Amino acid sequence: MSDQVRNQKEALAAAIEMEKKGQTFYRATADKTKNQMTRDVFTFLSEEELKHIDAIKKFYQAELAGEDIDFDSIINDPKNVNAKKSINMLFKGPDQKAPKDKSDMEAYKFARDFEKNGENFYRQALTKTTDPEAKKLFAFLIEEEKRHFQMIDDSIAFLEDPAEWFHRQEKWHVEG
Repeated sequence: MSDQVRNQKEALAAAIEMEKKGQTFYRATADKTKNQMTRDVFTFLSEEELKHIDAIKKFYQAELAGEDIDFDSIINDPKNVNAKKSINMLFKGPDQKAPKDKSDMEAYKFARDFEKNGENFYRQALTKTTDPEAKKLFAFLIEEEKRHFQMIDDSIAFLEDPAEWFHRQEKWHVEG
């Protein structure tokens, strides 16, 4: 087995473990918070991690079996098409107050770092692989991590200063 194939399989196995850790953290945070928005955000992220695990496993199993895989059919899952709408709906829920529990804000900040580290891991994996389908997988995961990072960062901004968050979203400007 070539070093390239071994390294790619190790990267895929590490990716599965990383996504599992994220899913466990997001689910536990959603379960323990009393804030509805925090619960919705972390439930959404938990479900997203499950989709990533499934995509990585399908790719990994095909790799182990030496089969070709049409990764485009995995990443073009119709559920992903509506992800942006789902994210935007999280900020329109009935409970838009900042969490009273400091641990919620700490969870958001941890999650933001976790997503940034995931993006960096997938960037490294992307540069090391020569397999075009693996490149698609890692590029897809990079974009997912960036999207999650932005969602978490927006959540933090919203919770810290809702008026400023709305100002940024609506791109208000001063005329004069």
